[in-house]
Amino acid sequence: MKSKILFWILVILVFGALLSIGFLFYNTNIYKFMIIEGIAILAIILFVILYYRLIKPYQIIADGMELLKEQDFSTRLRLISDSEANKLISVFNKMMDQLKDERLQVREKNHFLDLLIQASPQGVIILDFDDRISEINPSGLRLLDVRSISEVKGKKLSDSGIGIGSQLEKLNADEDVVIRSSGITLYRCIRSSFIDRGFSHPFILIEELTHELLKIEKKSYENIIRMMAHEVNNSVGAVSSTLNVISDILRQNDNNELADVLPAVDASFDRCRHLGYFISNFAEVVKIPVPSIADTDLNELARSVDALTRLECKHRNIDLKLDLTEDNNIIRIDGIQFEQVLVNVIKNAYEAIGENGEIRISTRSNPLSIEIANNGPEITDDVRQKLFTPFFTTKSSGQGIGLMFVREVLINHNCKFDLKSQDGWTKFDIHFPKNKTL
Repeated sequence: MKSKILFWILVILVFGALLSIGFLFYNTNIYKFMIIEGIAILAIILFVILYYRLIKPYQIIADGMELLKEQDFSTRLRLISDSEANKLISVFNKMMDQLKDERLQVREKNHFLDLLIQASPQGVIILDFDDRISEINPSGLRLLDVRSISEVKGKKLSDSGIGIGSQLEKLNADEDVVIRSSGITLYRCIRSSFIDRGFSHPFILIEELTHELLKIEKKSYENIIRMMAHEVNNSVGAVSSTLNVISDILRQNDNNELADVLPAVDASFDRCRHLGYFISNFAEVVKIPVPSIADTDLNELARSVDALTRLECKHRNIDLKLDLTEDNNIIRIDGIQFEQVLVNVIKNAYEAIGENGEIRISTRSNPLSIEIANNGPEITDDVRQKLFTPFFTTKSSGQGIGLMFVREVLINHNCKFDLKSQDGWTKFDIHFPKNKTL
C-alpha cells in the first residue's frame, strides 16, 4: 500500500478518535471538550506540516523514480515550499540533466558511428554473441556480392553462401590476414571487437586489395617480359642467322667428316626458332589491345565458341552441350577477345578431362552470365589459389599464359569471374557488369 494512503488513514483514525472523545465530554464537561477539540485542531496542523515535509517530497521522489524507470530524462521535478526537500529535488534534477546530456552524447556518437560504417569504403560485418551475422554495411554487401542483408542475417558465416565465409569464420581475434576468393579477388580481413552495454561484439573489417596488387603485379611482369623478349630475340636472331649460314655451308660441302654435324646444326636452329616462339607468346600477353566494345549477343557468342571447339571434343569423345537462355541478352564487349577467352577455358576443360567426359556451356539472364562446366578432375584448393597467378601452370609443357590472357581480358571488361569445383563438376563463371548491358 502506498505511503500516501497510509498517511491519510492515520490522519482519519487520529482525528476520528479525538472527535469521538470530545463528543463524550460535550454534555458533561465543556472545558475538557474544548481542550480535546484544540488538540484535534493542533493534530490537523501537525499532519499538514508532516505531509508537506515528508509525504509530498517522498511522493515527488517516487514519481522521479518512475521517470527513471521509463527513461524519461526530459521531465523535471518541481520545487516545493520545503527547503530541505528542495535540496533533494535539486540534486535529482541535476542528475536528470546529466543523464539527458550523456544519453544525447551516446545517441550522437552512435549516429555518427552508424553514418561512418554506412559510408565506409571498407566492408564491415558485425556478428552477435553466437558469431552469427548481425549486420553488413553497403560496402560489405558489394565486396561479398550479397544482394540483401536479409539473405544472410542470422546465419553463420560458413552457412551464409558468402564465397569466403568459411575462411572468415576461422579468423581469430585481432588476426589480420589476406584471403583470396575462388577467382582473383584478394581481401585483407581483420577480426576485432567493440564493447556495447558491457558486452563484447565481434566484427570483421574487409578491404579489397585486388586492383592495387594486380596493378603492381602487371607492371612487374610486363617489365620482365619486355626485358626478356628484347634480350632473347636479339640473341636468337643472331644465333639463328649464324646457324642458317653454317647449315648452308655444310650442305654445299661434300666432306663426309662434317656430315654428322648437320643434324645438330638443324636441331639447334629448330630450338632457337622454338625459343623465339616461346618468348613471343609471353610478349603477346603484354600487347593485349584495349577492348573494341560493340553490341554482342551472348547466345550467339556461345554458339560460335561451340562451333570452334566441337570437333576437338568429338575426337576426345567429350559431349559438348549448350544450355542457352530464351532471352536475347545483348552485352557490350570485344567479341573477338571474348571468343578467345571462352575457347581458352574450354581448351583447359577438355585437356583436364582427357577423354570421355562432358562440357556444358550455359548462359543466364539473371544474373547476366555465362558458365563453362566440366566433369573432369576437381581442382584442389591449393591449385585454385594459384591458377590466375602469372606463369603458373599445372601442365608439364605449359607456359601459364592461357589463364593470364583470360584474366587480363576479363579485368579489362570489368567482369567478375569465379572458378570452383564441387559435386564432381568444375565450373568457370563469368558475370557481366550491369552497366554493360542494354
